[in-house]
Amino acid sequence: MKILVISDSHGEDARIKALLAYYTGKVRAVIHLGDNDRDLLKYQDETELPLYTVAGNCDDTVFSPRERLLTFGKCKILLTHGNKHHLNSGFISLYNHARAQQASACLYGHTHIAAIFTEGDIFFMNPGSIAEPRDHMPPSYGLLTIDDATGEVSGEIIRL
Repeated sequence: MKILVISDSHGEDARIKALLAYYTGKVRAVIHLGDNDRDLLKYQDETELPLYTVAGNCDDTVFSPRERLLTFGKCKILLTHGNKHHLNSGFISLYNHARAQQASACLYGHTHIAAIFTEGDIFFMNPGSIAEPRDHMPPSYGLLTIDDATGEVSGEIIRL
């Protein structure tokens, strides 16, 4: 199964609308990792895809919780914006939190820098920012793949 992962849209809802149109029928769900979670939620009546959001440091928690734990088949995924985990100082806080949640994967945003890596037995993905990347690259989003039989997780970063 494939899941579209977006973060840090900061008002670029037209890009989200285009991604929803393109990926409908190709992905099982869409995740927004905060900082303008409403950019995705405004399309909930226009898509049949399940939409999952978490609030970022630029959001309030009226629409989305600060973090979520989702299960897709055999894969348990922690969703967080990441700002509460001191990402500028490294990933140990986020890793320990994901491990405590017994997550197979952890999806986070906040840094506006796309990244995919594995720490211990946990897969991590930051899709970067669909609006304001900070890595001197074009805006980006992620495509998460979960093997239905094994629960194994992989992913890719896609640049606009």
